[in-house]
Amino acid sequence: MMSDRLSRSLMQIIQYHRASIFFHWLLVVLLAIAFISIELKGQFIKGSEPRELCKTIHGFVGQLIFIAMVMRLIIRLIYGVPTPLARSKAAAIVAQSMHWIFYILLLGLPILGVLFLQAGGKEIAPFNWALPQMIESGASARKPLKALHEWLGNALYFLIGLHALAALSQHYILQNQCLLRMLGKNKA
Repeated sequence: MMSDRLSRSLMQIIQYHRASIFFHWLLVVLLAIAFISIELKGQFIKGSEPRELCKTIHGFVGQLIFIAMVMRLIIRLIYGVPTPLARSKAAAIVAQSMHWIFYILLLGLPILGVLFLQAGGKEIAPFNWALPQMIESGASARKPLKALHEWLGNALYFLIGLHALAALSQHYILQNQCLLRMLGKNKA
């Protein structure tokens, strides 16, 4: 009994919970779909069916990203995260900061998208549940909201690249278990 508890708390220190791993990779897939759909949108003529489909997919996937992020944060609160493998306190702070920037962006971008659409007079009804109107339709905030949503979305490309580079350098250069922990394959 005591060894089971000790074993579980030791595992929490050295690896991510399976639910954390699931939501991490689900978010990777959802982000890929969101990015692909919005990039494809530009290939079609304004008002065309394929362009509208790309926008619809992007908006729906954005809503799924928001839900997945909320779930990811709940899992983080319940199960925690493993101790950082950083070799210095500064590197650990940078890693933790990067994660929280991701969390803020992945929660904030869908909210900005909803506000932008509502400012343009569109009703948002994920899963046939109409969201309350949070901003006045036709508001002068539409263009700034769109610009901020696009700028932060582009910043996300850069941050994802840094995140992937950091994970790969941890694995191949520092040769630690960081990447393996998120794959659920570390040698515990």
